[in-house]
Amino acid sequence: MRRLLERLGARRRDERGATFVLTAVCMVVLLWGGAMGVDLGFTVDAGRQAQAMADTGALDMARSINIADAQSSLSASNTYLTGKLANVDTDNASNMMLTFQDGHWANGAFTAASQDCWNFFPRLDPPCNAVKVTATQTAPQLFAGGRSSVSRSAVAELTPEGDFSIGSYLANMNVQQAGVLNDLLGTLGADVNLTAVGYEGLANTYVSLNQLIQASGSLLTTSDVMTTNLTASQWLTIVTDAVANQANSLSCGGSPTPSPCAASTALSTVDFSSSSSAQLCQLFSIDGSGCSSVPPSNAALSTSVSVLQLLTTEAEIANGTNAIDVTSALGITGVTSANLELQVVQIPQIGFGPVGTTATTAQVEATLQLSLLGVGQISIPLTAAQGTSTLSGVTCTSSNAFQFANLGTTTTTATAPVTLAGVQIATLTLTGVSNKSETFTAANVPPTASTSSSNANPQQAGSTSPVLTYSGLSSTSPAYTFLTSTLAGVLGPVLQAAGVSVGGADVAFLGANCGAVSLVQ
Repeated sequence: MRRLLERLGARRRDERGATFVLTAVCMVVLLWGGAMGVDLGFTVDAGRQAQAMADTGALDMARSINIADAQSSLSASNTYLTGKLANVDTDNASNMMLTFQDGHWANGAFTAASQDCWNFFPRLDPPCNAVKVTATQTAPQLFAGGRSSVSRSAVAELTPEGDFSIGSYLANMNVQQAGVLNDLLGTLGADVNLTAVGYEGLANTYVSLNQLIQASGSLLTTSDVMTTNLTASQWLTIVTDAVANQANSLSCGGSPTPSPCAASTALSTVDFSSSSSAQLCQLFSIDGSGCSSVPPSNAALSTSVSVLQLLTTEAEIANGTNAIDVTSALGITGVTSANLELQVVQIPQIGFGPVGTTATTAQVEATLQLSLLGVGQISIPLTAAQGTSTLSGVTCTSSNAFQFANLGTTTTTATAPVTLAGVQIATLTLTGVSNKSETFTAANVPPTASTSSSNANPQQAGSTSPVLTYSGLSSTSPAYTFLTSTLAGVLGPVLQAAGVSVGGADVAFLGANCGAVSLVQ
């Protein structure tokens, strides 16, 4: 019995010893793992700091790449950018080691510069448009001992932005257009009687979101400017004040009269009494934006819209599907009544962004119904020919001043059946234009009365007098003469006044942001 007890005691001592050893090993492993975790945490944190510094440095330096391009040699370019890098380090109170490479970003890849980042002739390669910055941060290794280095890189590209619009309003309004527009704006409860000169001023005056906010008092803010719901009278007051602010800084006695001056005079005679209300996001869209709760970016707040387009879109939406009596506005001999029905298919699109940004014309479906004495009712339903303008280039000087921009515009061909007393008698075709290229120089931006009258800005893509082509129309039809001669000079002005693109479009370039940069890698 005694021996048995001694053996059991020995086994217990052995087990306690093994347990002690196992516990000690586990403690060592845990302490080692904890130490590694702490060191790894320092490394991860250092990596985040390095990435943030690389991002900041690349964005700051990319704004200066045009100036670096203009230096007399590669050495001078590097010296200039080295100074900018030192400023980045100082401004951000960083103790990291920063290095840079200037180069060219294209097709999703960065190519470091060799001899292409200074202004010599002939230039062998495209100029630099991007900067790659590498930031190195040290991290303490408390348990391993010493310090480790962590490096992160970022590439930022200089991406100049443009602000432009595409619409269907002619720079020079005629009497018939003015009459149609008076009837159209009259749907907002106003007795409107503006002249063609007044409408020309409205068509060529642009207000930005920032200007509307400033003119609204406290009604609009930068976060809700697109979504605040206001009555037609409130919007008219804000727009009128915004335009008046522009006119106050101009010499309205000049010749030609500056567009904001003519527009301010025209707006001062209008008074909307309609109870209808609207949000700006229901009247135009910036790069496809909708009525979401996401506010416009600071850059987008400089986006501008034509005053005439803003007011007529509001009137068309408020009018719904009701017919507008334009008999007296057209004044066509033999027409006893003329009604225009409008339906907004797509609100005006404003383009704001880098090369590749597009904007599309307002799409409006219109039906013009004319009662001809001794003939009957002719109905001409038209689906707007869609037009798209694409920003194909923005060129800035070495000091980041805007130089010129290029836009390419295409409009589609529209066809519609023409009926007499409910029976189709012809198909009407309006032919569009294909990739019409337009260049806007700094001297003509933003649009003014002078740039408008000279067709420098806005520019017309397509003919200002659209050609109407009929197929299937019999020369023996009682409406033949009316459609081919009388109506030819009327339909274009009517549709353009209503915001319908008729084979062409007005494209306006409103401004550029040459200092815009973006992280690309």
